[in-house]
Amino acid sequence: MNSESNSVQSPGSGSVLMAWAYRHPVFVWTIAWGITGVTLYISGVFNSPRTGPLWIALTGGMISWAIAGVSTFPVVSHGSSLRWNITISIIWALAYLASFALAGFLINWFPYRNTITGIFLAVIGWSSGAAFGAFTSTWLASVNPKMMRSAVIAGIWMLGFFTGTIVVYAVSFLGAELAKIFIGFLIGVPAALILGFGSGSALGGFIAAAIAVSITRVVTKFL
Repeated sequence: MNSESNSVQSPGSGSVLMAWAYRHPVFVWTIAWGITGVTLYISGVFNSPRTGPLWIALTGGMISWAIAGVSTFPVVSHGSSLRWNITISIIWALAYLASFALAGFLINWFPYRNTITGIFLAVIGWSSGAAFGAFTSTWLASVNPKMMRSAVIAGIWMLGFFTGTIVVYAVSFLGAELAKIFIGFLIGVPAALILGFGSGSALGGFIAAAIAVSITRVVTKFL
């Protein structure tokens, strides 16, 4: 997310889709988290043993995070226009994989398995992937890359994703059960559970992105 030139405020000659996505990063990330939640639920990664195909969770998360990440961290090209960059898309796809792997490892870490501490560590692991994506993207998307600037923004995104993930843990499973009760008879129980969980995940994504984007925009004015 580049604030070093006026192009951050006005995408200029970038594509219409790019300009829209850049102006609405919170909305884009909300959709990305909702899709991620749906794919995670379908894959059954919260069950032991897992009850669904893992590739759905991996593919859905990687694609949605790649789109959201490249929309939030466009690269400034000559003429102060914005353009999508395949490298940043790959970075955010890898950031999702890092989040997924770290959260899965830490929540099952032997000393803290099935404990509140394990869940807390998993949330940190999930947020760490976002920090990696934000740090690397800020470095690449900046006109004049600065280590401190990239590190600060990485910390902000880790805070935002940490908060959003806590919300997901708090409301997504409840949302799934409520959806089953209130609309399960209309669309079927499996679909209602998926929709309810995805809605809770989208709420977490909205909060995560709102925190990360708003604080980043303020802080980068001074970095």
